Amino acid sequence: MQRFIRLRPLLAFLFALLGALPTGFAQLSKHGQIWHFGNHAGLDFSSGAPVKIIGSAMDSYEGCSSYCDANGQLLFYSNGGGIISAGINGVRRGYIWNRNNEVIYDMGQSEGGGYSASQSALVLPKPGSPNHYYQFTMDHAPSPILDNRGLSFFEIDMTLNGGLGSVVQANVPVFKPASETITAVPHANGQDFWVITVNKNTQAFVVVPVTASGVGQPQQQIPNGQAANTATLVMKISPDGHFLCAGSQIFAFDAATGTLTFLYSIAISNYSFTFSPNSRYLYGFKSDVSSEIVRYDLLANPIVEKSLAGASEFTFAGLMQIGPDGNIYFIEQLFEDFLELIPLVSLSVIHCADVAAPMLERAIMKFPTDVENAGGLFTSLPNFADYIFAPDPPHDTIQLSVCNGPVTLKATQTGLHYSWSTGDTTAHITVQTAGTYTVEVESACSISSTTFEVQGGLAIVQITTDPIIDTCRALPLTLRATGNQAGTFKWSDGSVADSLVIKDFGTYIVRLTTSCGVAADTFQLLKPQADCCRPLYPNAFTPNGDGVNDRFSAIFDQCDIELVDFLVYDRWGELVFQGYETTQQWDGLTLNGTDAQSDVYVYTLRYKRRDQSQVQFEKGEVVLLR
Repeated sequence: MQRFIRLRPLLAFLFALLGALPTGFAQLSKHGQIWHFGNHAGLDFSSGAPVKIIGSAMDSYEGCSSYCDANGQLLFYSNGGGIISAGINGVRRGYIWNRNNEVIYDMGQSEGGGYSASQSALVLPKPGSPNHYYQFTMDHAPSPILDNRGLSFFEIDMTLNGGLGSVVQANVPVFKPASETITAVPHANGQDFWVITVNKNTQAFVVVPVTASGVGQPQQQIPNGQAANTATLVMKISPDGHFLCAGSQIFAFDAATGTLTFLYSIAISNYSFTFSPNSRYLYGFKSDVSSEIVRYDLLANPIVEKSLAGASEFTFAGLMQIGPDGNIYFIEQLFEDFLELIPLVSLSVIHCADVAAPMLERAIMKFPTDVENAGGLFTSLPNFADYIFAPDPPHDTIQLSVCNGPVTLKATQTGLHYSWSTGDTTAHITVQTAGTYTVEVESACSISSTTFEVQGGLAIVQITTDPIIDTCRALPLTLRATGNQAGTFKWSDGSVADSLVIKDFGTYIVRLTTSCGVAADTFQLLKPQADCCRPLYPNAFTPNGDGVNDRFSAIFDQCDIELVDFLVYDRWGELVFQGYETTQQWDGLTLNGTDAQSDVYVYTLRYKRRDQSQVQFEKGEVVLLR
């Protein structure tokens, strides 16, 4: 996308005028810890704050990608593709580099995506294949010289090349025509992904499933009749996966089905914007020619727009990206940057993006540009699937009791703002009824929450167990104790776990001691009066020598018997096994020592109890499986 010419006539005017110029969370996201972007620029967030990287091989104008493993070690980075036309960027090649800044794949000028695409590259781990990653690429706006390359992917195996990675699938086409924009979000199943772009002919959204089976078939949709804005250059999905913003339009996203639903339009740049880490806010420049940054509260009804900075100073806004520290970073060229002999670009930051009073700090760092690239300009920051930056806010759970009167609930942290589930906004409240109460505490740069589980009334405990179908064979049996309040259990045998395994018939008692008193429950399992002495038979066995279910015989429980005979016949009535002791079991051989075939066999059993003279008779069928 030749944004320099197509979207910024003011910048072209400025270059003519200046004729001397030549043409914060507690838990860091490790996957986005190292950034490579722009003209050999880079940032390392491993210390908790961004530090410049020296020696990057990156050459990008707009889109690019960078990805780390779970420990924060850089895996590879890419500019997404090259360009053949000698326009404002000059002739450029696309590359994938490893962590040592070495080329592991040269896309040249015609493979992969486009050098001038807003989001030319995006990395996802390959589901079900550890150490394998997809480098997706996206073409820039259609060129009169090359056919549209659309969405493609490369697969990198990080176990190859001594752990530095090699490409095992290259330039695999997924969908076209598509250009400029690509994003991704996890599937609701927690294993797969959805990759999303736009059909540049119809403006339908294109949703591509990525599973352990590979990159699936693209699915196109126009959400409730609302096609993508033709000005769509950047697409972002909130870290929680609920919202998608594209071309100043907000959509809801269903991560289980990949379905989009149009919600509303907002007045914001179609290029420079991003969600906040907790997904509640959307930040962006008011327009492409404004230095004003606005924030939308997407959970308000109606949504609320708030101006963050209204400076009148000219700025040329680049891409915005959540950082692993919870802040929002963006590239811009301020007026002062154009005054250098070779223009610079500035990295600016919005601190504490998830709280009521975020802080804007401009030009925290400056980076050199390539004068042969758009006259000294780049707008790029790495393009991430922002789910990797979703925060896990601090959360405490406290259990209290109102059985002896009202109880005061106090927020565990000091903050600037308090928001209780009751609607109160003080640091503490007093309650008189049992229930669950939650308070959110907003400090200068974070949000924490505490849940109070307030119990009340009499303590209750109950013993439960699995259904008993046959009392004769109920033992051993697991008894489980559950209570309505927090406390300690104690069984009649002295054990204090919440469950008890019993091996004898009898009566068992559990007591629950809580701040509201003591409760007890009793379980009784009486020894059956019926005769429990009867044989059990498996309905199949597998004499394959694996030590599991290799032999067939009757099993007697809770009785002492004397075996008269145990006989097995095949379907033609021929005797294949005979036994006269309880220790004798059929091993699947016939009387002549050959293997009996897989089939159904008939058995008869005659036995008597040693304390009785009457002979009992049983018969049935068993399946032999080989």
